[in-house]
Amino acid sequence: MIFRALIILSFFSLINCENGKSELPPVVLGYIALDYLILTDPDRSSVYFSTVRSLDLDIAYETDAEPFTGNYIVGGSNIWNVTDSNLQDVFADRGYPVAVTVPTDLSEMNEIPNQNRSTWSVNQLLDLVPRYRKKSSNFQSTSFFIVYVRGQLADAPGVIAVTISGVLGIGPPVIFVFKDMIEQFSNIASPDRVKKAEQMTVTHELGHALGLVNAGIPLYSSHQDKDHGNHCTNSSCGMFWALSETKVETFSPASPLIFGQECRDDIRNYNP
Repeated sequence: MIFRALIILSFFSLINCENGKSELPPVVLGYIALDYLILTDPDRSSVYFSTVRSLDLDIAYETDAEPFTGNYIVGGSNIWNVTDSNLQDVFADRGYPVAVTVPTDLSEMNEIPNQNRSTWSVNQLLDLVPRYRKKSSNFQSTSFFIVYVRGQLADAPGVIAVTISGVLGIGPPVIFVFKDMIEQFSNIASPDRVKKAEQMTVTHELGHALGLVNAGIPLYSSHQDKDHGNHCTNSSCGMFWALSETKVETFSPASPLIFGQECRDDIRNYNP
């Protein structure tokens, strides 16, 4: 299992995204089983950037943990245009069309019952997947599942979001967003501060799900911050390991692309 997380540090001045990895289950440790997994699993970067022709987001939210929707106060653009624009850019200039569908209204998302948890283990989060995921993936279409919950991650009380992948049986990577942690950005002065932080977080986690940085999409240049796992050394890039309040404050939804040129070059030059 691989999971990555955005973590709010003391005074919520930074968000730190950590990467952890555990042993594969015994069933895939043999060469034959591992080979079978690799050849038949559509949920990997080499499939996303070769045979997939459509990608959408399947978004669920716990009662009272709904994502921000509507428009930004400053500029008036749709909040989810940030995520949509970055995904559109990811699949641009590939020589074939990829239809990207991003829901923008709560009516297009799935409200799930309040789970009444103040803390979550990874296994408890994963239990939500078979219960509430509506879509699956194949070699032509991919659907990433994003779940908004209340509470926080047990034993890591600063985590704002996690991307979990590589777990047999859950399908494509799953992103869990902890709404209580998102709301800690309310201390930033900008009127759109929390909305921007949420969209930058979702886009960052989708970058991990797709294979950035060097987590499925190979490096085109040397820019992996190995001290912080699968992150970019460019502090201006959305895949940098930390998100400062200043970065959220100065981010403009009018210029929504958050991935730096190094990460974009990785994607543009990846032809599996």
